[in-house]
Amino acid sequence: MPEPHLPPSRELEPDDDLDRLFARLERAPVPDDLTARVLASTVARADARSVLAWPWIVAGLGALALLSATGYLLGASLAASDGLPLIEAIFTDLGLLASAPGDVLAALNEVVPWPLLWLGGLSAILLVWAAGKIVAQPSAARPAAS
Repeated sequence: MPEPHLPPSRELEPDDDLDRLFARLERAPVPDDLTARVLASTVARADARSVLAWPWIVAGLGALALLSATGYLLGASLAASDGLPLIEAIFTDLGLLASAPGDVLAALNEVVPWPLLWLGGLSAILLVWAAGKIVAQPSAARPAAS
């Protein structure tokens, strides 16, 4: 086996124990069926994962579409009423909420479309739940070694 060319600073140093051990190393033989085993386990896992995950992907996309539509309708409803200026006033001056919380909540109750808000919250929860189920899908069990 030819000696690898060492940098000039290494050529003058004597070999130590590690250099001598590394010089005696040989490559391990590759099993004949290694490629077939790797491909078989990869295909089996990919097929099992896609079969189990597709209903959650559909549910997640449905929840995302519902959340988008609900957000648009909620924003349009707040813009059509006095909801946006009221929400802006509450966030810019928190003293309003501290001085007259009952009046602020009564005004919010008049302008906020609560069914749309609840539907948006439920669709957001469904989206997070479906994404968690997609990520937490177990991979297929490895085939038994032969």
